[in-house]
Amino acid sequence: MDWDSVREDTYYMGRRLEQEARKTNDPGKWTCYADLKTRKGSYTLGVHGYMNAANIYEARGEMQNAVASLEAGLAAAMKADNRDLAVILTYRLAQIFENEENWDAGIHACEQLGRFCTEKDAHFQAADAFEHAAELMALAGRDVSGYNAPISHWQKNIQHWENHGHDHDAVWSRTHIDLYKKLFRVN
Repeated sequence: MDWDSVREDTYYMGRRLEQEARKTNDPGKWTCYADLKTRKGSYTLGVHGYMNAANIYEARGEMQNAVASLEAGLAAAMKADNRDLAVILTYRLAQIFENEENWDAGIHACEQLGRFCTEKDAHFQAADAFEHAAELMALAGRDVSGYNAPISHWQKNIQHWENHGHDHDAVWSRTHIDLYKKLFRVN
């Protein structure tokens, strides 16, 4: 393909970068592609590029670069208001931080996701993110008995389901609060 014949067009510039990244499996090229797509507002494609870069860096054992790529992808997902991609990227970051025993970074990532989901009134996802933070706190040997953020969001989830006539989902959330308290010894 003669990419130079359309080099002035940013869409085709992105396509060219994507083709080069696929061909070379170069995380730097994936990052250039992702940066361009993100600048142009194509956040999902930006996330795609950042995730590819992160996967390559991780396979090489370059964890700091992998984390930087995942964090850039997470920022793009949040700009796009895409909770699903934000969840995927956050939990991958949390897994890396857990493996490195970088508890504070993992907790921060999960709590950041919890706040993001709260802003979107996605209380199930917020509660889940805060529970992931609680788990990392417990793995780090910290006292979680006063950590009520997940409970607060499970309660909001109950209200949501009750308001929409889904009592069985509300019952599940109520039961889950009791299980969370039991598992994490929350007062």
